[in-house]
Amino acid sequence: MKSIVYWSINVCLLFMALAGTSQSAENPTIINIIVDMNVPPSPNSDDLSSAMTNLFNIAGASTYKNAASETSSLNWTLFLVNDASLGNRLLLAQLGLDPSVEFGISGNQSYEKLSEKSFDEQKAILKKAKEIVTACKVCGINEIAVKGFLPQSFDQNEDTLKILDEMNIEYDAGYQAGILYAPGHESDVWPYILENHNFYAVPVSSYSLSGEIVPLSDKYANDEGLSSSQWYDLLTGKFDEISGRDEPMVVYLSTSISGSGEYLDAYKRFVEYALSQDGRFVTTSELVNMARTGEHTAPALVISTSEEAPVQETASVEENGTVCKTCDSTPHQNTTFSNGTIMV
Repeated sequence: MKSIVYWSINVCLLFMALAGTSQSAENPTIINIIVDMNVPPSPNSDDLSSAMTNLFNIAGASTYKNAASETSSLNWTLFLVNDASLGNRLLLAQLGLDPSVEFGISGNQSYEKLSEKSFDEQKAILKKAKEIVTACKVCGINEIAVKGFLPQSFDQNEDTLKILDEMNIEYDAGYQAGILYAPGHESDVWPYILENHNFYAVPVSSYSLSGEIVPLSDKYANDEGLSSSQWYDLLTGKFDEISGRDEPMVVYLSTSISGSGEYLDAYKRFVEYALSQDGRFVTTSELVNMARTGEHTAPALVISTSEEAPVQETASVEENGTVCKTCDSTPHQNTTFSNGTIMV
């Protein structure tokens, strides 16, 4: 009788192990990279050039080799401030041609505090931001649909939320799981509809670090003095923690931190690790749609194992501020902003 009991227990444990393996295979980790293109207040030409170089570095790291050994881009979301958008119109138009990149708005200046401004001031800033980002297109070729918003420094108030409703914004990424959340949503890790509003709140993921819940943000890591290796460990630790769970991984990156040096190397290593573990990269809009429909899956990436074609190297920006020699001579790509109107 004992042998039968032991056999039954072993069979149950085997089925449980197989079920766990199946769950992990059927629920690959969903990853959403959100990038804040930040520049100093009143940026000069060098500041704008540096920010763009850092942005293209991140774009270059967000790639993989497809089955044909060609370099393909992973899906990710870029949030722009007006200071950076107006100073890099042509380059952003080039980036906007990539369907894997989603554009969102993030106010007028890096590090600004919207909550310190009046309703009318906030509305003017966000309306202008949407107009500018929408104009980051190549006329007759593509359109930029602005669906999302990321408040600088995660700073916003009820006026901000009302304005987002008026502007038909679909999601607000100004939240952090278990740290900064709407009432009753402390435990939510997927985007959730905000009560009394028409858009979704998107929480940046959090992780327990030395007993403290911290946001998955390179700015936080840098401010706390974490080395690039510690930041990489935080990223992979979170990935491993939620592997097989029904939980997405939302990572905040800033161009000034992860766009160069050791933090950029850490991000590259994380992308390689996540891809090796069947991670699926999505835009924030795709993540919100998953939450809306309840279908928490993403298409598989068909990655090549060939060693013939190298992964795309870091993109560089030419000294004249363009990556396209014909852009500056193309009339429809000249942009001006006057009296609330964008001319492209």
